[in-house]
Amino acid sequence: MLDIKFIRENAAKAKELLAKRNVDLSVIDDVLKLDAVWREQKTKAETKQASLNAASKGVGEWFGRLKKVANAAPGDEIVKALGRTPENPDEAKELLRVLGDEVNVLARVAEDRLKDIETRLLVVPNFPSDATPVGKDETGNVVRKTWGETPKFDFAPKPHWDIGAKFGMEMEVGGRISGSGFPFFRGPLARLERALINFYLDLHTRDHGYTECWVPYMVRGETLQNSGQLPKFIEEMYRLDDRDAGLFLIPTAEVPLTSYKAGEIVPHEQLPLRLTAFTPCFRREAGAAGKDTRGFQRVHQFNKVELMVVTRPDKSAEEHETLTRCAEHTLELLELPYRRLELCTGDMGFGATRCYDLEVFAPGMQKWLEVSSCSNFTDFQARRAKLRFRDENKKTELCHTLNGSGLACPRVMIGILENFQTKEGKVRLPKVLHHYYGSEWL
Repeated sequence: MLDIKFIRENAAKAKELLAKRNVDLSVIDDVLKLDAVWREQKTKAETKQASLNAASKGVGEWFGRLKKVANAAPGDEIVKALGRTPENPDEAKELLRVLGDEVNVLARVAEDRLKDIETRLLVVPNFPSDATPVGKDETGNVVRKTWGETPKFDFAPKPHWDIGAKFGMEMEVGGRISGSGFPFFRGPLARLERALINFYLDLHTRDHGYTECWVPYMVRGETLQNSGQLPKFIEEMYRLDDRDAGLFLIPTAEVPLTSYKAGEIVPHEQLPLRLTAFTPCFRREAGAAGKDTRGFQRVHQFNKVELMVVTRPDKSAEEHETLTRCAEHTLELLELPYRRLELCTGDMGFGATRCYDLEVFAPGMQKWLEVSSCSNFTDFQARRAKLRFRDENKKTELCHTLNGSGLACPRVMIGILENFQTKEGKVRLPKVLHHYYGSEWL
């Protein structure tokens, strides 16, 4: 969530930044109007509370001093009434009760306006960084790096849906059990997926310094709100419709990991926190109906290992590069040709200020497939989650959060099937997986 104080003090700049993200800028005007009302009501409530505090103190003393207390808040009729000597303590208490009710009404009005502000800001994306390329849509994305050589075949390479059937891809079974978009793997492909997950986790915990976590697969709505999925993407969520109403299936391990330290103040000595977790991921893929339906490049349930970093603001840009390199190193060990794509302002994820997509080339499909999205959220998620740290000078401020896939399974499996296929119909496995899979061949 954006900082209302920044918007209040830099309205023109806020509009300039959000214009790069194709946002309807009227939301800023709405927020500023609500903010003005909130501050006015808050000031009135605080002033009246001060009068109430003063009058309450006076009631406990000799009644003759109440007039002096009341004169400290001219214009307040209730306090003026207290300025005369009440006939009895009950009368004084009643006058104070009336004044207290007025304080409560003003405080509720101020609180309601603050909630209105937060409601509007919850659907406003993060500001892009100065380094993020400006663009309207995916055509504005910029290739920052390529690695590896795309394979050259002396035969026409097959797409993964033609290769996978031989190795246990049974999409029709998943469709019969759960509906389209739910894969069913048997034998070699099931074993390959398990090998990838174990390889990912070992690499990130042993070589990259991440702490492995085991997290819930069902979370509350506020947990999804902390990471930015709600309320913006509620149509893409799977929600449980039973006595546990309010629980959602997670779309990524980013969601529970972001709330690991929610509401806490982390000592600076513990930063950065680098966390990783394997989870299944559940997404409706709303708006993608009929797109990429062959094979398993776009599915409603898939496995992924997530990388999550919590750090201090002056280190987040550096941590973004480090996190991205961890994901790239994973692809390099898998011998998969990839490219680093920097997303432009019009294509970047909702909560990101800067984002790199890592894409693997699939020669059978003749297209690049995203296998990891590495994002810096600055304090956007931390403000929602009330995630703070205390620095060396005992000052408390919001953390910065980052995350990226390290990696997702389905499209990496597609990359392996299509890049390492042979004319004889076999699939060579990258060397790093031999130990995990137990063979050099699928």
